[in-house]
Amino acid sequence: MKNEALVALEPLIGEWEYTMYNCWFLESMDTEVKGFTTIKRLHDSFVVLRNSSADKKPDDIWVIGYSDPQEKYEMFYYDQRGVSRIFNVAFDGKKLVFSREDKDFYQRMTLTIKADGLHTVAEASEDKGKTWRKDLEMAYIKVKSP
Repeated sequence: MKNEALVALEPLIGEWEYTMYNCWFLESMDTEVKGFTTIKRLHDSFVVLRNSSADKKPDDIWVIGYSDPQEKYEMFYYDQRGVSRIFNVAFDGKKLVFSREDKDFYQRMTLTIKADGLHTVAEASEDKGKTWRKDLEMAYIKVKSP
């Protein structure tokens, strides 16, 4: 039986091409990085997002689940640097906001579901949320539906 809260995430399911831009950590703010994202259901209980670079090398993985008793989404994140994080997730039907407030720094990513694709803005705060810097933006175009 499908987790009903995850049914709302169906528009994410598929294969996507992304463009990452406005990245403060790259050589130039004008630099664009291309890659691929695959988003699938896992046993009708989770949504798994895998990003890979243009050469198809894995970059990161997100596992999104929903806790029925707590009535909330959570996302587990891991990347090729060996970084593991847990994000709280708020979802209003069109926008997912992933956030964490850990001792190293605060982070939030807003993923908007649009008619023509997906758009993400990632931000970080090193002063416990008083000020935020934009880390990057990503635009996604769906190349294959399930």
